[in-house]
Amino acid sequence: MVSGSAALFSGVPKLLITLAIALLLVFAMPGAVKTGKASTAPLLLDRAPQAELAGHFDYLNDFSGKLTLADILDQKNAIGFRHLKGNLNEGYSHKAVWLRFAISRTSRFPAEAWLLLYPSYLDHVTVYLQSGIDPSRASSWRQIQLGDHIPVADRPVPVPDFFMPLSLDLNTPVTIYVRVQTISSLKFGASVSTRRDMIRQTETNLMFQGGYLAIFIVIALLNLIYFLRIKERLFLYFALYALAVSINYLSISGMLSLILPGSAHLLSGYLADIGKGGGILLFSVFLTRLFAEELTLFTGYYLKAMMVIGVLTVLSDSLGFYIEMAPVTSLGVLFLFFVVSWLNFKAIKNNKPGGMFFFTVFGISNLGYFIHFLQLLGLVPLEWWSVNNVQYASLLNIILMTLALAERLRETEKRATAALRDSELKNVELAAERVATERQQRFLTMVSHEYRTPLAIIRSSLDIMELQMSGHYPENSSELDKMKRAVHRLVEVMDVSLEKSRLSDFREKEGKVRTLFAPLMASEVEEIRALLPKRTFIFAISLTDHEVNAEQYYLTTALFNLLDNAQKYSPPDSVIDVDCRGEGGEVVIKIRNQFNGILTNETEQLFNKYQRGSNSNNTNGSGLGLWLVREIIQWHNGTVTLEKSDTHIMVTVRLPLADTGEKYRKDKTR
Repeated sequence: MVSGSAALFSGVPKLLITLAIALLLVFAMPGAVKTGKASTAPLLLDRAPQAELAGHFDYLNDFSGKLTLADILDQKNAIGFRHLKGNLNEGYSHKAVWLRFAISRTSRFPAEAWLLLYPSYLDHVTVYLQSGIDPSRASSWRQIQLGDHIPVADRPVPVPDFFMPLSLDLNTPVTIYVRVQTISSLKFGASVSTRRDMIRQTETNLMFQGGYLAIFIVIALLNLIYFLRIKERLFLYFALYALAVSINYLSISGMLSLILPGSAHLLSGYLADIGKGGGILLFSVFLTRLFAEELTLFTGYYLKAMMVIGVLTVLSDSLGFYIEMAPVTSLGVLFLFFVVSWLNFKAIKNNKPGGMFFFTVFGISNLGYFIHFLQLLGLVPLEWWSVNNVQYASLLNIILMTLALAERLRETEKRATAALRDSELKNVELAAERVATERQQRFLTMVSHEYRTPLAIIRSSLDIMELQMSGHYPENSSELDKMKRAVHRLVEVMDVSLEKSRLSDFREKEGKVRTLFAPLMASEVEEIRALLPKRTFIFAISLTDHEVNAEQYYLTTALFNLLDNAQKYSPPDSVIDVDCRGEGGEVVIKIRNQFNGILTNETEQLFNKYQRGSNSNNTNGSGLGLWLVREIIQWHNGTVTLEKSDTHIMVTVRLPLADTGEKYRKDKTR
């Protein structure tokens, strides 16, 4: 169990876990409402066309949610009010809160004023204005219902914001009571403005909210078009995410009251949940695909958990557990910011297309979301700068994310184009090599045909000469025998090398068979001795029934090339030592000879194709001999090395015995 937990958290930095614990401790603290003694200092309206009521509220918590205005006016409850420093910002709570404030004006402020209550996603806001003579009686107060659960037709002004008119007598304070209760984050702010400023605020707000929604819808459609054109699901998920955010914003901004004034109060709560929960679900799916290569066990499970939280958030309002679900959702989204940052960091390390762009996008937008969710939890005060921060953050996120996806697509296409270009170049090279191979094969076939006839004539002539000279010139029989051996060797090489099309392509030939190595090696030594009777080959062999898996044609070619090289690059009167023995599971052949001239330290390079030694200036050759030897020996699962001392060169060939070679091939294919 411990090891499973360790594996789960192996991909998460300790810093993120520490921050998460710190956040949980902070969120466990009581709401950040600063209070003091009760104060009824009224807000004085003077020259300014608009004034905030923050700092002029007294408040009373109603944990039962059943207090009426008559209860509030009762003296024993009235003395329970406390001064609120700033706006109300309680986070998620079941309770109702009563607020009391007073407003007065000077002669420089008009008698007709407009009271704005915000935010516009509050569910139930009841305002009480004194209309009678006796303020201690509930009947002396006029009740006005506001909130997004109230029909638009019942509001004083049918606009997205909660406006209501006030009539202010000169130098006479007007006291107002407000009861606030909501299943969303419990916060409240208010301001007073002139009629002209109210109209200006309304027009500005409508332009801002309408433009905001239009941009979201356009970007969602743009990403949807990208998806339909290139079939990349990232664009589909992001398009649906943008639509979900726009649905949520349509509800919480109050714009739904203009689009569906008759049913906005019935749909706003559900649409807000669908937009928020759907946005979390789709954003988590989007991140899962975007950072598929960077996901660890923990981050993968976390994103799946956020998908579940998104679904539960969609259902929470209709099933009646929104208050309990909202803090869980907010905490999950807060920690999601850290997870996204970590995945971005890994994407940059992996050189993922658009990695730095995505890191910048998430970094900028996450700041706004972070402040917003802290505000929802009551940890950031409700001020003018923080009212619309989530709108600014989401708008910036949606625009920059679209640009980041386009940049990712551009870089991916650029890399794909480069890969395609490289592939085309390789295809051209392969085609050229294929043409060259075909030409070489045609040439080898032609050479095979042209060589076969002269060799047959030479062999026949030698046979005739042997018959004619056998009785008259017996002293020449050894010379004829050497010539016949040379012709036989040449015919054998032509059969193997030319008729079988390219000696270097031996891998495509017939399979290997178990072969006794001692007779094979002895035959090659005798062959070279017969061809070169003036050279001295000292041959020592200590093998009995040692067998190797060999393609005999090619293995004898490799051995002959090594023996031929030894005599070719050594002084004519020097001795060539050939030693063959068994060592462990191998047959070891060592060929040692003196070298003529000066040979530099180039032993390994001599096995390269077309590479010749510095002592080969006066010797015919193309530089293919040792290269071909290594190719053949390696094909037989063996090794060949060349060592140089002051005066000698020694070539060592190691071939695995048949049983050892079969075991090697089985291990290699596992």
